[in-house]
Amino acid sequence: MQRRSLLVWLAAAACAQVQAPAQAQAASRLPPVTLLVELRWVEQPLTGAAKAGVRDGAFVVGTGGTVSPRGAGVTVSSAPTAEPRVLHQLRVLNGQQARAQLISREPLQTVETVYDVAPDGKVRGAFAKPQTTERRSTQSFNVQATWVGEDTQVRVSFSVQDDRTALESTLDLPPGQWVTVARTGEAAPDAAPKGTLSSQDAARHTERELQLRVTVLP
Repeated sequence: MQRRSLLVWLAAAACAQVQAPAQAQAASRLPPVTLLVELRWVEQPLTGAAKAGVRDGAFVVGTGGTVSPRGAGVTVSSAPTAEPRVLHQLRVLNGQQARAQLISREPLQTVETVYDVAPDGKVRGAFAKPQTTERRSTQSFNVQATWVGEDTQVRVSFSVQDDRTALESTLDLPPGQWVTVARTGEAAPDAAPKGTLSSQDAARHTERELQLRVTVLP
Protein backbone atom coordinates (compact mmCIF):
# COMPACT_ATOMS: atom_id res chain seq x y z
CA MET A 1 0.00 0.00 0.00
CA GLN A 2 2.84 2.38 0.89
CA ARG A 3 4.65 1.49 -2.34
CA ARG A 4 1.53 2.27 -4.41
CA SER A 5 1.08 5.63 -2.63
CA LEU A 6 4.73 6.45 -3.31
CA LEU A 7 4.33 5.61 -7.01
CA VAL A 8 1.21 7.84 -7.23
CA TRP A 9 3.06 10.70 -5.53
CA LEU A 10 6.04 10.34 -7.86
CA ALA A 11 3.74 10.33 -10.91
CA ALA A 12 1.96 13.49 -9.72
CA ALA A 13 5.28 15.22 -9.07
CA ALA A 14 6.57 14.28 -12.51
CA CYS A 15 3.37 15.58 -14.13
CA ALA A 16 3.70 18.89 -12.27
CA GLN A 17 7.33 19.20 -13.40
CA VAL A 18 6.24 18.69 -17.01
CA GLN A 19 3.35 21.16 -16.79
CA ALA A 20 5.36 23.96 -15.16
CA PRO A 21 7.86 24.37 -18.03
CA ALA A 22 5.01 24.05 -20.54
CA GLN A 23 3.10 26.86 -18.85
CA ALA A 24 6.24 29.00 -18.64
CA GLN A 25 6.96 28.37 -22.31
CA ALA A 26 3.40 29.32 -23.28
CA ALA A 27 3.67 32.54 -21.29
CA SER A 28 7.02 33.37 -22.91
CA ARG A 29 5.40 33.19 -26.37
CA LEU A 30 2.99 36.02 -25.53
CA PRO A 31 3.92 39.50 -26.78
CA PRO A 32 5.74 41.36 -23.96
CA VAL A 33 3.24 44.21 -23.70
CA THR A 34 1.21 45.88 -20.97
CA LEU A 35 -2.59 45.75 -21.08
CA LEU A 36 -4.85 48.45 -19.66
CA VAL A 37 -8.08 46.96 -18.27
CA GLU A 38 -10.91 49.39 -17.48
CA LEU A 39 -14.24 48.75 -15.78
CA ARG A 40 -17.34 50.91 -15.46
CA TRP A 41 -21.01 50.62 -14.54
CA VAL A 42 -23.51 52.26 -16.91
CA GLU A 43 -27.07 53.12 -15.91
CA GLN A 44 -29.49 52.40 -18.77
CA PRO A 45 -33.01 53.88 -18.30
CA LEU A 46 -35.62 52.11 -20.41
CA THR A 47 -39.37 52.52 -20.82
CA GLY A 48 -42.12 50.50 -22.37
CA ALA A 49 -42.62 53.31 -24.87
CA ALA A 50 -39.07 52.92 -26.13
CA LYS A 51 -39.69 49.22 -26.74
CA ALA A 52 -42.79 50.03 -28.82
CA GLY A 53 -41.27 52.99 -30.67
CA VAL A 54 -40.49 51.28 -33.95
CA ARG A 55 -43.92 49.66 -33.98
CA ASP A 56 -46.07 52.73 -33.28
CA GLY A 57 -43.93 55.78 -34.01
CA ALA A 58 -45.70 57.62 -31.15
CA PHE A 59 -44.31 59.46 -28.17
CA VAL A 60 -45.02 59.29 -24.45
CA VAL A 61 -44.33 62.11 -22.00
CA GLY A 62 -43.09 60.78 -18.69
CA THR A 63 -41.43 62.06 -15.54
CA GLY A 64 -38.05 61.12 -16.95
CA GLY A 65 -38.52 63.22 -20.10
CA THR A 66 -40.17 62.89 -23.48
CA VAL A 67 -39.46 59.57 -25.11
CA SER A 68 -39.91 59.78 -28.85
CA PRO A 69 -38.80 56.71 -30.80
CA ARG A 70 -38.65 57.61 -34.49
CA GLY A 71 -37.75 55.73 -37.57
CA ALA A 72 -35.17 53.07 -36.96
CA GLY A 73 -35.38 53.06 -33.18
CA VAL A 74 -33.97 56.51 -32.38
CA THR A 75 -34.78 57.64 -28.82
CA VAL A 76 -34.88 61.31 -27.84
CA SER A 77 -34.91 62.25 -24.15
CA SER A 78 -34.80 65.52 -22.25
CA ALA A 79 -32.40 63.97 -19.73
CA PRO A 80 -28.78 64.87 -20.61
CA THR A 81 -26.39 61.99 -21.18
CA ALA A 82 -22.95 62.06 -19.60
CA GLU A 83 -19.96 59.84 -20.19
CA PRO A 84 -20.02 57.10 -17.53
CA ARG A 85 -17.28 57.31 -14.94
CA VAL A 86 -14.57 54.66 -15.13
CA LEU A 87 -14.55 52.79 -11.83
CA HIS A 88 -11.29 50.83 -12.10
CA GLN A 89 -8.18 51.11 -14.27
CA LEU A 90 -5.58 48.37 -14.02
CA ARG A 91 -2.29 47.95 -15.88
CA VAL A 92 -1.19 44.35 -16.08
CA LEU A 93 1.51 42.45 -17.96
CA ASN A 94 0.21 40.30 -20.77
CA GLY A 95 -1.01 36.97 -19.37
CA GLN A 96 -0.74 38.03 -15.73
CA GLN A 97 -3.32 38.75 -13.02
CA ALA A 98 -4.26 41.97 -11.27
CA ARG A 99 -6.55 42.88 -8.40
CA ALA A 100 -8.07 46.12 -7.16
CA GLN A 101 -10.15 46.87 -4.09
CA LEU A 102 -11.94 50.13 -3.42
CA ILE A 103 -13.19 50.87 0.10
CA SER A 104 -15.35 53.95 0.60
CA ARG A 105 -16.54 55.36 3.90
CA GLU A 106 -19.48 57.72 4.21
CA PRO A 107 -20.28 59.43 7.54
CA LEU A 108 -23.93 59.35 8.52
CA GLN A 109 -25.44 61.83 10.99
CA THR A 110 -28.47 60.67 12.96
CA VAL A 111 -30.41 62.35 15.73
CA GLU A 112 -31.89 60.49 18.69
CA THR A 113 -34.61 62.08 20.80
CA VAL A 114 -33.96 61.67 24.53
CA TYR A 115 -36.74 62.38 27.03
CA ASP A 116 -36.22 63.67 30.57
CA VAL A 117 -38.67 61.76 32.73
CA ALA A 118 -39.44 62.72 36.33
CA PRO A 119 -39.72 60.08 39.09
CA ASP A 120 -43.50 60.35 38.91
CA GLY A 121 -43.40 59.41 35.21
CA LYS A 122 -44.09 62.85 33.78
CA VAL A 123 -41.99 64.02 30.85
CA ARG A 124 -40.18 67.18 31.86
CA GLY A 125 -38.57 67.81 28.53
CA ALA A 126 -36.79 66.37 25.52
CA PHE A 127 -33.54 67.07 23.77
CA ALA A 128 -31.82 65.90 20.61
CA LYS A 129 -28.74 63.73 20.88
CA PRO A 130 -26.75 63.64 17.62
CA GLN A 131 -24.92 60.46 16.73
CA THR A 132 -22.37 59.85 14.02
CA THR A 133 -22.10 56.48 12.32
CA GLU A 134 -20.27 55.28 9.23
CA ARG A 135 -21.43 53.39 6.19
CA ARG A 136 -18.71 51.32 4.56
CA SER A 137 -18.79 50.01 1.00
CA THR A 138 -16.28 47.64 -0.60
CA GLN A 139 -15.78 46.95 -4.30
CA SER A 140 -13.28 44.41 -5.62
CA PHE A 141 -12.13 43.61 -9.15
CA ASN A 142 -9.93 40.67 -10.18
CA VAL A 143 -8.77 40.19 -13.75
CA GLN A 144 -6.42 38.15 -15.91
CA ALA A 145 -5.92 39.33 -19.50
CA THR A 146 -4.16 37.38 -22.26
CA TRP A 147 -3.45 38.74 -25.76
CA VAL A 148 -1.84 36.41 -28.31
CA GLY A 149 -1.00 39.06 -30.89
CA GLU A 150 -2.18 41.19 -33.80
CA ASP A 151 -5.70 40.65 -35.18
CA THR A 152 -6.76 38.59 -32.16
CA GLN A 153 -9.10 39.27 -29.28
CA VAL A 154 -8.10 39.54 -25.65
CA ARG A 155 -9.17 36.71 -23.38
CA VAL A 156 -10.32 38.23 -20.09
CA SER A 157 -11.12 36.26 -16.96
CA PHE A 158 -12.63 38.54 -14.35
CA SER A 159 -14.64 38.67 -11.16
CA VAL A 160 -16.46 41.72 -9.77
CA GLN A 161 -18.06 42.05 -6.36
CA ASP A 162 -19.70 44.93 -4.52
CA ASP A 163 -22.57 45.43 -2.08
CA ARG A 164 -25.14 44.72 -4.79
CA THR A 165 -23.60 42.34 -7.31
CA ALA A 166 -21.19 39.42 -7.63
CA LEU A 167 -20.13 38.40 -11.15
CA GLU A 168 -17.51 36.08 -12.63
CA SER A 169 -16.85 35.14 -16.25
CA THR A 170 -14.30 34.54 -19.02
CA LEU A 171 -14.79 36.25 -22.39
CA ASP A 172 -12.92 37.14 -25.59
CA LEU A 173 -13.09 40.92 -26.08
CA PRO A 174 -12.00 43.11 -29.02
CA PRO A 175 -9.13 45.39 -27.99
CA GLY A 176 -9.89 49.07 -27.43
CA GLN A 177 -13.71 48.80 -27.31
CA TRP A 178 -16.18 49.10 -24.46
CA VAL A 179 -18.13 45.83 -24.29
CA THR A 180 -21.14 45.06 -22.09
CA VAL A 181 -20.35 41.84 -20.25
CA ALA A 182 -23.28 41.71 -17.79
CA ARG A 183 -26.62 43.35 -16.98
CA THR A 184 -28.43 43.65 -13.68
CA GLY A 185 -31.59 45.40 -12.53
CA GLU A 186 -35.24 45.42 -13.45
CA ALA A 187 -36.11 45.20 -17.13
CA ALA A 188 -38.77 47.47 -18.62
CA PRO A 189 -42.23 45.86 -18.93
CA ASP A 190 -43.67 44.96 -22.29
CA ALA A 191 -45.36 47.86 -24.03
CA ALA A 192 -49.15 48.14 -24.20
CA PRO A 193 -50.83 46.64 -27.29
CA LYS A 194 -50.86 48.77 -30.40
CA GLY A 195 -53.55 51.44 -30.24
CA THR A 196 -53.72 51.32 -26.44
CA LEU A 197 -52.55 54.20 -24.23
CA SER A 198 -51.06 53.25 -20.89
CA SER A 199 -49.32 55.30 -18.22
CA GLN A 200 -47.05 52.31 -17.63
CA ASP A 201 -45.32 53.06 -20.92
CA ALA A 202 -43.91 56.25 -19.37
CA ALA A 203 -42.47 54.55 -16.28
CA ARG A 204 -38.69 54.42 -16.16
CA HIS A 205 -36.85 51.22 -15.29
CA THR A 206 -33.09 51.29 -14.84
CA GLU A 207 -30.72 48.51 -15.78
CA ARG A 208 -27.05 48.46 -14.77
CA GLU A 209 -24.58 47.36 -17.42
CA LEU A 210 -21.10 46.24 -16.54
CA GLN A 211 -18.69 47.24 -19.31
CA LEU A 212 -15.05 46.31 -19.83
CA ARG A 213 -12.42 47.69 -22.16
CA VAL A 214 -8.95 46.26 -22.71
CA THR A 215 -6.33 48.36 -24.49
CA VAL A 216 -2.97 47.09 -25.69
CA LEU A 217 -0.48 49.77 -24.66
CA PRO A 218 2.44 50.58 -26.94
